[in-house]
Amino acid sequence: MKKFTILISSFVVLSLLFSCERTIPDVLPTTDPHILNDFNTRCPAARLVDISNRDDGKTIILFTDADGLEGVTIYIDGTWMITEKTFNTDDFLYKIPRKVARTYIGTGIENEDYNGDSYYVVEISRNGMTRKQYEFVCSAPFVEGSRLIDNLLYSIVIDEDGTLLTCSHSWFNRSIWWYDIRTSIECVRNKYGDVPILGAVNDGGNNVLFIRDNDIIKTVTLRDRGYGYEWQDTRYPLNMNTVLPASVLADRKRYEAEHPGEDFYALSSIDCPEGLFYGLTFGTELTNTTIFSKADYSQP
Repeated sequence: MKKFTILISSFVVLSLLFSCERTIPDVLPTTDPHILNDFNTRCPAARLVDISNRDDGKTIILFTDADGLEGVTIYIDGTWMITEKTFNTDDFLYKIPRKVARTYIGTGIENEDYNGDSYYVVEISRNGMTRKQYEFVCSAPFVEGSRLIDNLLYSIVIDEDGTLLTCSHSWFNRSIWWYDIRTSIECVRNKYGDVPILGAVNDGGNNVLFIRDNDIIKTVTLRDRGYGYEWQDTRYPLNMNTVLPASVLADRKRYEAEHPGEDFYALSSIDCPEGLFYGLTFGTELTNTTIFSKADYSQP
């Protein structure tokens, strides 16, 4: 069963910065001219709202951009990490890029509810990635068979070219909380070279990066076991009609015999340190189980 978890970030201070309307102080705190020059290049004509210089080398800049969007930018030791811009949830479809809007509409979600502090529409630019991503968190009615759920969570991420990276019912951590993922990007680069990195989310503490490898969109998960982020696995969906090795077919039949009524729902490729596996998913979109089956090519 998929987990629906809301994680509380240690960076809740950022939420406090967003929580109320702020007036522009007469004198902003001084900061490194290099940071201000870089910020002005990234966000021309932006109006500075506040600057916070922390003892740990972190600089947080609150601003309103030329289009009236509220934003926050974070630097670490003078190096730009991330910029988030927040859209008004009443009219964001008229403000986001057309390709992104088309993909969002194409998800088929209707009667969305964006009311509440937990729901938002934001644009994310990040160090190490050439593309922006757009994140949507809302609730909407969901029908599965005869079951109707009035308000089900939706987390959607679309890159600026209109590529749908994820549309799920998991509650990812807000990207601005995980502002520095440079080591995860480096891990992906070491493994896959100069592939396009389309976006990223943080799922329960794991960094999940979306890449295009040989024209296939793959999700690369990196996990921190206490000594830095390391590669955990890489996944991508397979056609349900993919011809499976005999050993994998045997695993499928065994599971179906032990769990009658659970339909074969999805098929994926899963590459991990232990080898290459097929992911066989049984159940429904909301309630499902995935088993790993390693192909035994010694069998006929």
